[in-house]
Amino acid sequence: MLGMLYAAFPIGYILGGVWIGRFRRIRHRGWIIYGGTIVAGLGMLALGLPITIAGALLAAVINGAALEIGNVLWVNLMQELVPNERLSRVSSIDMLGSYALLPVGLGITGWVTNAWGPATVCIIGGAATVVAAILGLLHPAIRQLD
Repeated sequence: MLGMLYAAFPIGYILGGVWIGRFRRIRHRGWIIYGGTIVAGLGMLALGLPITIAGALLAAVINGAALEIGNVLWVNLMQELVPNERLSRVSSIDMLGSYALLPVGLGITGWVTNAWGPATVCIIGGAATVVAAILGLLHPAIRQLD
């Protein structure tokens, strides 16, 4: 089952990337990025619920698609809003933060999953993601990001 889920997430990445890549101009990007994060969080939360295998695979595909749409828009925003002479530095700091914290997050998640079980971790992680995205949307600069 885990292998099937690991295969379903990238299917979502591909579908989300291809879908969002069709548009020449995308408006309301702050809403889309944070809304996508909410959808991804709900997809993760669903994986902790007693659903069918088909439901879990659908949740994984939706999670992957929502995350990829946000990633594409994030890269686009950085290229648009960061001056060219600073783009490589800002991008490298962004990647360093993302990749440097990945082992820490995986280690904590592994420990917590062992202690509480995978369903509880998916539910709490998904709910925390939804709450964090909703809190982000409370900031006017995010809502006005076009």
